[in-house]
Amino acid sequence: MNIVVIGVGYVGLITGLGLSHLNHNVQFLDIDSKKIKKLNDRESPFYEPRLEEYLNDENITKNVTFTDNYDEISWDNVDVIMICVQTPSLDKQEVDTSFLNKVFESIQGRFNKDSVICIKSTIHPEALANVIKSTTFSEDSLVFNPEFLREGTAFSDFFNPDRIVIGSNDDLNAKKVYELYSGINSKVIFTDPISSQLIKYLSNAYLPLRLSFVNEASQIINELGGDLTKTLEGIGMDKRIGLDYFRPSPGWGGSCFPKDVAEVVSIANSKGLDIPLISTILESNNQHKNWFAKYLQKLKVEKKYPNIVLIGLAFKENTDDLRHSPTIDLYNNINDGNVFIYDVHFKNHELVKFISDFPEKSLIVEMYPLNENFQQKVDNAIGNIKEYEYIKFWD
Repeated sequence: MNIVVIGVGYVGLITGLGLSHLNHNVQFLDIDSKKIKKLNDRESPFYEPRLEEYLNDENITKNVTFTDNYDEISWDNVDVIMICVQTPSLDKQEVDTSFLNKVFESIQGRFNKDSVICIKSTIHPEALANVIKSTTFSEDSLVFNPEFLREGTAFSDFFNPDRIVIGSNDDLNAKKVYELYSGINSKVIFTDPISSQLIKYLSNAYLPLRLSFVNEASQIINELGGDLTKTLEGIGMDKRIGLDYFRPSPGWGGSCFPKDVAEVVSIANSKGLDIPLISTILESNNQHKNWFAKYLQKLKVEKKYPNIVLIGLAFKENTDDLRHSPTIDLYNNINDGNVFIYDVHFKNHELVKFISDFPEKSLIVEMYPLNENFQQKVDNAIGNIKEYEYIKFWD
């Protein structure tokens, strides 16, 4: 099939390269000319394991083009237009549709009548209806195909998904999107547009709910002197609970969970619904990050160590995404002049103080599990210091 992917951020780039690997022809389009130049030079605009490998695999790139100009796209023979632009949150927890607005305005009248418009951007269909009301597009002609890619394991998630969700009121259009994934063995859920997006939204509300439960539980276990690892393992071995997404942390972040939880709350509020459980997920996370800051400060006083070194600036392992990074929040929360950041992927950041060697008498705190290369560099940076405490909160 011939595909146009609009938006070469995390979702668009990974999805498009994955589809190219399945022998589809993919034209990538993004108005960010700097990003497009990097991609044409086969350079990754962000870090994701195997991304550089895919960008330099001729069997994949022979089916790929990158452009920042709508006029350079061959629109006549396009089968599917995948819209993968961002839908960030506004101050009132409502979704920002401005990027989608621009895309719909730009593609009007450019493609053939048989082209299917596939929405991978996360947006509630009611909000999308407001986007297209001033255009010639019909909501029934759109297909919703939410993504479930995790940063750090995106290509594995693309080729081995738990499910593929396709939401549409048009069976022929839904089938065409389904055919894109014919090389992937996965359960496919065909449903209506609203249900397809709620699968994404409510999945991204449940997972941080689970993470927040573990973090609150970890506070209780820590306060009572229990064995954190064994206690959580004993809980998670219950088949009704499970061990996935059951690891304590200094807090969770990223681009999806905070935004999607806020959007679910906004949707519920707009309908006059009272959802106290979901409504408190974000506050639980904030309170846990505050608790962890106090935990470190208390430990610092007990040990009589003047310094705290936080290892890992991103919001989780195997990514360079800083959005809603718990490390930055923790750094700002403690803010006593003796908090430092160590990270092999970042040379500088305007908000934090980086170090290359750890000072004596430091609490050295892993914010998340490190890969082998990162761990080796941490071990080297510790060097010959004699007084320190190494903290893995989840271990």
